[in-house]
Amino acid sequence: MQKLSSKERYLTTFSGKEPDRVPIFLDVGAPRFFSESVKWYTPFEKYKVLLELDCDPIVIIWLPTPVIHRNVKVSTWREKTPDGQTLLGKQFDTPKGALRQVVRETEDWCDFEHGFWVQRTLGGTTREEYSMHVFDDWNISRRIEPWVKSYEDLEKLSYILQKPDDWQLDEWRHDAERAIEFAQKHNLLTMVRRTIVSDASQWFCDIPWFMLQLYDNPQFVEQFLAIFEEIANWQVELALDLKPDVFQHRAWYAGPDFWGGKHFENYILPVINRQADIVHQTDTLHCFLMTEGWGSYIPQLQAVRSDMLWGADPFLSRADLKTIKRELGQTKTIIGGTSSEHHLVGCDEQTTRRAVRDAIEALAQGGRYVLASSSSIWFETEWQLISAMIDEAKKIGRYE
Repeated sequence: MQKLSSKERYLTTFSGKEPDRVPIFLDVGAPRFFSESVKWYTPFEKYKVLLELDCDPIVIIWLPTPVIHRNVKVSTWREKTPDGQTLLGKQFDTPKGALRQVVRETEDWCDFEHGFWVQRTLGGTTREEYSMHVFDDWNISRRIEPWVKSYEDLEKLSYILQKPDDWQLDEWRHDAERAIEFAQKHNLLTMVRRTIVSDASQWFCDIPWFMLQLYDNPQFVEQFLAIFEEIANWQVELALDLKPDVFQHRAWYAGPDFWGGKHFENYILPVINRQADIVHQTDTLHCFLMTEGWGSYIPQLQAVRSDMLWGADPFLSRADLKTIKRELGQTKTIIGGTSSEHHLVGCDEQTTRRAVRDAIEALAQGGRYVLASSSSIWFETEWQLISAMIDEAKKIGRYE
């Protein structure tokens, strides 16, 4: 079969046909395994390096995120406690009252791995300062006091979750246009990342407390999620003006350990499908990212109107990969199949190669499969294992 461009390879597999080989997607930032032949300092350099390795980089356009209303007063503090802890605090004084969060500053707070959750299309991931950000996975496990503690806090959220001003959106759009021009020049796929709705519950609320609201106060849950769906809607509108190939919705914390099937159906599935329907009004495809609990959610995922499901994990999915292919992969593209934690960190090369073979054997037939790690590739990953992943995929991933 004639060799396809990377974008042609993706579009062929998305359509349910077999391309020349299985696409290889490495969701990797600025790793520690840099060498003279494998290193980059900008996203464009990264895409070129991955192309030279015969992988299939996706040009990522990161969405603009909400900003604070100009009339909100912000105060921050950092203090030592008698028991030796360091606490970071931030408070937003809004016209409706104060929103406040306190987290523990752990010893690794200023480490290289603590980059931006809110990423920039043409920027790096290294932070220039280490204050407490509103959107940051690091806050969750270190949190002492969350932003939202009651129903009354909901009306305050709009003051710290404002749509950016026009000039800020123009600057975002300029970088997005540059990324699209680069993708067109190199025949690469584009993906806009990422809206969140259900995941906001983990960042803004105490997690056990929020889960109890699913039973004790459904109206609170509905109004909370509606705030973030409204944000997602203006983000979708901005993104679709760019005419990207794929639009992604992230639901990292939507798994059954948090929500369960009933609540997923009631609260999360309608949001995903409303968004997918909007995206499908253009030529853009919709991607849903969730990395845990697929097996428990087979009926719900069958009902998701997304074109692709990202996050198939042989350890966390609670279903074997062949079942995932049979139940979901006939109509939706599956992205993943290997585990960052088990197949790319702390293992030998043969483990990595075997995982690639298992994933391709289970998921590749008939197209609609992209080889990737279920989650992003960790900083601890050694280049030897990534190289083995690429090599094995190129050896056995070709279609006849």
